[in-house]
Amino acid sequence: MSTLELALLVFLTVITVFSALMVVAVRNLIHAGFWLLPFFLGVGGFYLILSLEFLFALQLLLYAGAVMVVVLFALMLTRDVMNPQIRQTNRLYVAAIAASASMMAFLIVVIYRSMGGLAALPREVEADAITRQLGAMLLNEYVLPFELTSALLLSAMLGAIFLARNPRVELEEESEG
Repeated sequence: MSTLELALLVFLTVITVFSALMVVAVRNLIHAGFWLLPFFLGVGGFYLILSLEFLFALQLLLYAGAVMVVVLFALMLTRDVMNPQIRQTNRLYVAAIAASASMMAFLIVVIYRSMGGLAALPREVEADAITRQLGAMLLNEYVLPFELTSALLLSAMLGAIFLARNPRVELEEESEG
């Protein structure tokens, strides 16, 4: 790993960890939603460092684009999310920290056991072969789940549009025009 790659890795790590902490630390949910964007971009940068350009593009399109918009859209549809009189935090942060720490410890144990210890470092991957294999699997073996997911996301988008419209405003606009 070159010095430039190491500096980029440290930079992306700082951005990703800081933005993840800000997502859970800020009081305003809309601001928390906006802090998701640098987090998703940081994770996408990790894919780029690993020469997984296809996953980087997917990360940008799906998470930094679509999921980010859906999260902000859902937050804006939530009643009183911007009302300063309503408290947007709870007192369960100690339990949340304990649950997160135990989940992280569990994941570390599972990853450590699956790798056979730290001696077995991951070998070089050929990004083009992975992308080609992933594309072939999506269009052959997993085409039905892929299409069902597309239909599910489309129906979720249509449902969100239906919920977002305000019939009162539409009636007022029709009566005025």
